[in-house]
Amino acid sequence: MLLRSKLALITACVVAVAIAGISVVTWLVTEHNLRTQLDKSMLASLPPPVLRPPEPGMRREFKLRCDEGVPGQGLQLVLQGIQLFKSDGSTCAPPGVDPVVTIAGDDQVTTTTFRDGLTASGASVRVLLVPLDNGDVLILSRSLVEIDDTLAALAGVLVSVAVFGAVLVAALGLWLTRRALAPMERLTETAEHIARTEDLSTPVTVSGQDEVGRLGRAFTSMTAALAESRRRQRDLVNDAAHELRTPLTSLRTNIDLLVRSERTGRELPQRGEVLDRLQAQSQEFSDLVTELVVLARDDRELAREPVEVADVIDRAVKRARSRAHDHVFDVDRSPWRTLGDAAALERSVLNLLDNAVKFGPPGSTITVRSRPGWLTVTDEGPGLPAEHREAAFERFWRAPGARGLPGSGLGLAIVADIVAVHGGAVRFLPTGQGASVRLKLPTIVGG
Repeated sequence: MLLRSKLALITACVVAVAIAGISVVTWLVTEHNLRTQLDKSMLASLPPPVLRPPEPGMRREFKLRCDEGVPGQGLQLVLQGIQLFKSDGSTCAPPGVDPVVTIAGDDQVTTTTFRDGLTASGASVRVLLVPLDNGDVLILSRSLVEIDDTLAALAGVLVSVAVFGAVLVAALGLWLTRRALAPMERLTETAEHIARTEDLSTPVTVSGQDEVGRLGRAFTSMTAALAESRRRQRDLVNDAAHELRTPLTSLRTNIDLLVRSERTGRELPQRGEVLDRLQAQSQEFSDLVTELVVLARDDRELAREPVEVADVIDRAVKRARSRAHDHVFDVDRSPWRTLGDAAALERSVLNLLDNAVKFGPPGSTITVRSRPGWLTVTDEGPGLPAEHREAAFERFWRAPGARGLPGSGLGLAIVADIVAVHGGAVRFLPTGQGASVRLKLPTIVGG
């Protein structure tokens, strides 16, 4: 069953139950009011001798009429359905009256009492029992046919209203839910289309400020994020394939030279040089694979914990010193903290130091400065022209004068990605000599 059908059915059931409850209450209240009015009219029809202390003559006159068989036409006209239930068990009623069938206990009443009963002909009546001073019981009856007919007609109307109301509400509910869920249906069709075609650029036409609108906007954001992730993955694969083609060709050429030398038995004059190139190229490939793994890693894998930036700088400088003995590192940092992944931040600082070592001449000084919220790495190399400073943070980009140097062109791209994930920014600072790169990172309380 479709969601709109379920909602329409649930709404119809709720309304039907509500109408049924109201109908039952209406019927019961009407029945009570009709019976109350009938009871009041029966009490009002009693003659004064019955309602107040009677005079002896009145009471005897009624008794004599009943005993002597005197027709009670006057009483019959005034009190229809009158009947006298004597203490000896006999009954007396005017001519033409359909007597009420007495039941056990009628002769024992001590106060004015109402009950439902039947006449000798089987008609349903309302019975009023009034005890008299001499032990007899005056019985008045009124037919319940009109009340029963009224209640039956009311019940038919209420049932019809309940059924018609439930059907009407079900139809209106189905129509309204169809209109209300139309955006949801379009969203479902869009999701099915995307799942079938894998086209993440398919627009999602859902608007509004309700839950469906929020869901549409969330779905649009999700598809946009997936499309961006797919684009970045595709670009990374394409760039990696493009950048790996040349080194792979060189590596294969050197290996072919060694294999051919071994098979032919001819001594390769440049054997040592070829082996050195193979070793350097294998190291470059190892570094490239490591950098690609870092770029491909999901940002959610990074830790989110307080990091002492001074400790990160110290570890990165220590690693850089171990592979750049001919450079001087001038470090001045203040203690401060940021929130993030210590290993990733160390990798970004180490990449900046490696770049400074690569472009700085032997014996030059690499300056590291850090204060709360930023750190800067400066070298004494040739520097980078202003027009190339933005492109330097793109993947696999390399300066025209650095194409012959080792490296993959991913170092600064990794720095930019890591810093962006941590809510910071990276840029080149204008300097008279060399290159100066500054990282800005948010500080945390106590940093």
